[in-house]
Amino acid sequence: MIDLNGKKIVDLTVELIARVTRLDGTIEEGTTDHYGHGWPSEETINEQDGTMEQLVGANQGTVSDWPIGAISGHMGSHIQLGVRHNDNWTCLPEGMKGIWDVPLNTYYGEACVCVLDHLKGGDILPEHLDNVHNGDIVILHSCWSGDDQPTLVGETARWLAEDKKIKMLAVGGPGISWETNWDAPEPDNSPTHRAMTGNNIPIVYPLANIEKLKNDRVFFMSLPLHVERMEGTWVRAIAIE
Repeated sequence: MIDLNGKKIVDLTVELIARVTRLDGTIEEGTTDHYGHGWPSEETINEQDGTMEQLVGANQGTVSDWPIGAISGHMGSHIQLGVRHNDNWTCLPEGMKGIWDVPLNTYYGEACVCVLDHLKGGDILPEHLDNVHNGDIVILHSCWSGDDQPTLVGETARWLAEDKKIKMLAVGGPGISWETNWDAPEPDNSPTHRAMTGNNIPIVYPLANIEKLKNDRVFFMSLPLHVERMEGTWVRAIAIE
């Protein structure tokens, strides 16, 4: 029997409140995550048993803040790998995997917590991550937002992936600007995506409540939905210390 007595479980998942269109047409507004992604849904009746259910998404154009209507696996805290996400880019290695291709134990394990409050607006370099062990899940956090967030630069992302061979990259948001060069021509675009997904290292973000952790090493778990062919899925991320 696993004994959690004396342990603290911290929920690191971003809280979203759904935007619901009720049966009578009234609308209850919801919240969005750090990236402006919400959770639109529509109340309906299950004709088989008469229960109320919510259809996830909305009709195209009906929600001004989310006109496409449909939602993806990238709303709120979510996890992603490369296949069907960014394997359309040039100069990526053979053997990239999807989140359904890797074993379940990929998504949990020992993690280091890297608090980078001292790097206001600065670049995150390897020397700032001296508590990272080989094979760790790496949780990055700072108290900053907007342009004051520390930035994970490509050199450091490659060091984490190729030298430290980390197991997963877990990023607080707001707190860390973890990607650069979004609009650069390939293959110089998005070096963190390339470093992580090119080495089959999952990225989970945005995370919340990292500041509630007291230890710099915790047990972290972030399980994707068991849905093959989805390049990203929602997660419930927790840390145990």
